[in-house]
This record gives sequence, structure tokens and C-alpha cells, in this order.
Amino acid sequence: MNIEKKLPRPSVEKLNEFDELCKQTHATDLSSEQYQSLIDQVNDIIVSYDLSNYVFENPATGKKGVKNPAGVVLVPADYDEFNFVGDHNIFTVSHIAAKRGGKYGVVTTDGTGKALCDFRFDYLQWYPYAGLYLARWDGVEGKFGMVNKDGKVFIPNVLTKLYDPWNDFMLLESDGKFGGLDISTFFFVMPEYDNIDAEPDELVVFHKGGVEGYIVEETGEFITKEQYEDDEQYVDAYVYNTYVNL
Repeated sequence: MNIEKKLPRPSVEKLNEFDELCKQTHATDLSSEQYQSLIDQVNDIIVSYDLSNYVFENPATGKKGVKNPAGVVLVPADYDEFNFVGDHNIFTVSHIAAKRGGKYGVVTTDGTGKALCDFRFDYLQWYPYAGLYLARWDGVEGKFGMVNKDGKVFIPNVLTKLYDPWNDFMLLESDGKFGGLDISTFFFVMPEYDNIDAEPDELVVFHKGGVEGYIVEETGEFITKEQYEDDEQYVDAYVYNTYVNL
């Protein structure tokens, strides 16, 4: 039986070394050999140390906080619960969802734990692919919306499902109706369409009432395929798509 070996946590110095190596990889004057050497050193630290943040508890109060891999406090132990605390590699975070008094809010990870919004949400979960929080509020069950780090509602509390993005286009669903979100521009379409065709590297086709068409991102206007192809006013219209964004 294979037993997974628990990795040690890095020292503050080792974590600082990791940060400096990562920073150096972005230099524009590196040779291919220099770049590869830096990458090898970065990867060596990644496979040798546990770089995940972790929750700690104040034994005197029972309240919880968050520390980085080296044990430096990111969020003081003033809260009841966290559901995602990130790490020091892929999911680095400057704010996280915290629970206090039965409700969720968003706090900073700069060591102060400063609240960025009111603790009014029934649930918050960071969704890194969109850079937004999945949220429930006002006692609504079985549906969720999306809010930003300041608690501002981005998509109302009406979604029942979302799908992994394809080249920045994310399919949204609400009780069998569909919409979409462009996570590169943050334009979105409410889920009110009968179906959506989102094939790789194609224009996204929206279906409603037996009519197929596209949606102009900036205006939200639905236009038929014929309008898009034949009407001169739409010759430069940018519609939802799944093209690779370079």
C-alpha cells in the first residue's frame, strides 16, 4: 500500500526565495537556459514543500484564522469558518470568504482580516476561474448568484448550475434556461434562452423560440444569423464566442 508522504512546510526564508525565483522568471532578458534553470528551482520547491495556506484556531476563543505555508498570519483568528483558503502557488488570494455570526463576508489576507463587505451572505465560495464568488443570500435555497469581493451583486441569485469555461466563455443555467458569461470582459447574458451551442473556437449560438442567433457583448442585443451575416450595421459587432483569446 502506498502511503502519501506529508511534505514539510517551508520556512519564511524558503518562501521568500520561492517568491524571488518566480519573480525572476518574468524577466524579459533571460536566455532559454537561464529561464529553464529558474523553472527547475521553482519546481523543486513546489514538489518539496507544502505550499497550501491553512486554518488555525485560537484555543482561548475557538475562533479561526488563516496562515500562509510558513506560518505567517494572513487573517487573524476572529472568524468561525473558512471554506477556501488558497495557497502560495496556483491559487494565491488577496481576499477570502469568512463566516461570522452565521453569515459570510469577504476579508483581506494582508494580516488584518479587514472586512470588504457586510456579513450578509448565507454562503460564499471563491470561484477562481471567473474571479468572482458564488453566493446565496436572502434565504434563497437551491439557487445562487455571483458577487465580487466587495459584495456587489454581479449576477442575481437565480443560477442553478454553471459549467467550466471554454476559452473564457462560461455557460450558465437556471431551471433549464441558459445564458453565458465572458470571463475576459465580464459581460454576461441572463439565463433566458432555450439552448446554447458553444462549440470550440466558434461563435456562440443562442436559441430562443425556434430562432437561432448571436448576442452582441456590449449591448446584449440578440441578432439572428441572417442579420449578423447580411446587415452592415453588425459588420464589426463583437458577439459571444469561444475563440482562443491571446
